[in-house]
Amino acid sequence: MKRSLISLLFLSVTTLWRTADAQTTMEVLVNSRGTNAVFRYDLGGNYLGEFIAAGAGGLIGPEDILFHPDGTVLVTGFGNAAIKRYNGSTGAFIGDFSSGYALATPSKMSIGPDDLIYVTQWGTTQNKVVRFGLDGVFVDEFTSIGTPNGLGHFWDDQGRFYISVYGNGANGTVQRFAADGTFLDIFIDSSILQGPTGLLQLTNGDVLVQDWTTGTVQRFDENGVHVGAFISGLTNPEGIAFLPTGEMLMGDWGVDAVHIIDFMGNNLGYFCSCNGLTDPNCVRVREVAAIGLEEVSAEPAGLRIVPNTGPGPFELRVTRELDPSAMVTVIDATGRVVDEFPWPAGARAVPFRMPTKPKKPVTSGRYVVVVRSQQMLMRATLTITE
Repeated sequence: MKRSLISLLFLSVTTLWRTADAQTTMEVLVNSRGTNAVFRYDLGGNYLGEFIAAGAGGLIGPEDILFHPDGTVLVTGFGNAAIKRYNGSTGAFIGDFSSGYALATPSKMSIGPDDLIYVTQWGTTQNKVVRFGLDGVFVDEFTSIGTPNGLGHFWDDQGRFYISVYGNGANGTVQRFAADGTFLDIFIDSSILQGPTGLLQLTNGDVLVQDWTTGTVQRFDENGVHVGAFISGLTNPEGIAFLPTGEMLMGDWGVDAVHIIDFMGNNLGYFCSCNGLTDPNCVRVREVAAIGLEEVSAEPAGLRIVPNTGPGPFELRVTRELDPSAMVTVIDATGRVVDEFPWPAGARAVPFRMPTKPKKPVTSGRYVVVVRSQQMLMRATLTITE
């Protein structure tokens, strides 16, 4: 059985940080919804100031952050009818990104397997998931029916679309749609869930769902059957991201803080709080300095990807033989595992395509490739272009 995303990525802090710190600078962005701003932190949870200043560009109630492939940062605001666009380095407002469609209380965003931007809506009557091109131009309303107060979403390896529907906070569900937007079924009903917000799928098919109303994170199997509570004792969780060490970061409105959670679901305390952080509902981890190919292999057991930018094919190269347990994991910008496969025994170079399975969806953008064995961990970045 495949290991879960959480256990796979939970690594020795000493081992991983020795590699990561030498290669790249990373930071954490957190929405401060109540102050109309986006805050910036280092990986230790130290406050670095506002990345997007309060109300910049008319931002009202930030809901989600999306890293555009061109390097800019997109933000939805609950009180805005268009997606806002900001400079990826400075956070300065550039202008409204979306056009051709007035959004009704937009919330969460993702770049889908078709390279379109999907946006959920909380509008009373206008609440279908809509799509925009990477140029910001409106494409269509994607879902065949409304998804009232829709929030987190993902695609499975068959291209089906799953979305948490908060409803009134007591009758929330997770709904499932076909790849063309046709409604399929209620994947998880409200017998367990009340107010679902964020959700993600693990590599074994299980689904984690944050429940804002009950202050928990519930776990369901690939058929929607309840497995149990994965995390309890939160207040109003919304927003999930992963640190390079594998721990989860989780926003919590009720305490105006971001928790750090280990791979067993234990709450390790606050990652960040104070400094005016209010109603954190989105957490994102990103690299803020591009790393070169040679820099990646600073360790004796370095991983190289040749080339590290383009449509592929690529080649993964290591400088010494790996043990038979070695696995390759590919992680997207949101922390989701999009591919996983064993490293061939005895190989020093492995031909590689994205995705490795032809039917598996993949979008342009930046990915982290992790090669892990019993003795070592190696990582490198890969940028996929059309």
